[in-house]
Amino acid sequence: MDPWSGDDRERTGGGGRPPAVMGEGDGMDRSAFVHQGCVYGGEDEFLRMAVPFITEGLERDEPVLVATTVANIGSVRAALGRRAHRVDFGETGAFGRRPQQRVAAFTAYRHRHPRDERVRILAEPVWAGHTPRQVEAWECMESALNTVLGGTGIHMICPYDSRTMPAPIVANVRCTHPQLVHGTDVRPSGGYVQPVAFVRRRAAPLPSPPRDAVTLEFRGDLGRMRHAIVLETAALGLLGERMMIFSAAVGEIVGGAAGGSGHPAVALWAQPGEVVCDVRLPVPLDPFIGLHPPTLDPTPGDGFWLARQICDHLDVRPGSDGTIVRLHTPSPAPRT
Repeated sequence: MDPWSGDDRERTGGGGRPPAVMGEGDGMDRSAFVHQGCVYGGEDEFLRMAVPFITEGLERDEPVLVATTVANIGSVRAALGRRAHRVDFGETGAFGRRPQQRVAAFTAYRHRHPRDERVRILAEPVWAGHTPRQVEAWECMESALNTVLGGTGIHMICPYDSRTMPAPIVANVRCTHPQLVHGTDVRPSGGYVQPVAFVRRRAAPLPSPPRDAVTLEFRGDLGRMRHAIVLETAALGLLGERMMIFSAAVGEIVGGAAGGSGHPAVALWAQPGEVVCDVRLPVPLDPFIGLHPPTLDPTPGDGFWLARQICDHLDVRPGSDGTIVRLHTPSPAPRT
């Protein structure tokens, strides 16, 4: 699929000249998060986007982080010459292979530069070795960034290599990025979908818990509930530290809703390679709760952030009658 097809070919600038700042208008709020996608098919195409983006940031004395492949880093360094020492480089996998790690890494980079009004990040997503469930989570994270990083003053371009990316992933670049970049041309994405709507459309339905799932209902005693969760996860095969931290993650989700109306309910079961837990909460929640790292001011999402760090995978599915939070953690391999 051509990401520049259809309505996306309408230029935002006039006279065929690139805008003075790639995607940043003169009247733009300087704290705004700018999120752009770039589909490229080779080294030259990548450099025609990356080098002007980086150079423009350096000319404006903005911190610049380039997180991409080793090959692309080498090409960018060669193209920048002596200016390369002013850029922060890192192989993209070092910035997290899970959505929550990725958000935390980019937030941390922003916090390293508190005095700078704007920060630039070239962030190539990590797709190699991901399961379909992990690809879904990553695409939902790409969409969520438009909300989660709002007000950070980050200008981010996410490059996608069409030579190695499956076609459905390339197609969704238009849905998860409000703007698309080709060289120095910046154009609104006609296919952009608001984050909550994208997640509803992209996320696969959660299968129901099995009939033999262990169920627990919170009745007001959080300590007793936490103890029951520890016992049941141990019975399902989790051991030692993994058992304790997964139980802590579930306890954080239950504890976060303990003071509200209604009673959270827990279902626990084992399936091949992992232990799974559903927490049914009586209130609708933001599907992106807990993606942003905690600050000095406590928020209801802090426990969810901890749970996301602990778990291999976590889904938050709000509905008309509340929210299902599903947590996954690997289980030990069976002894042979």
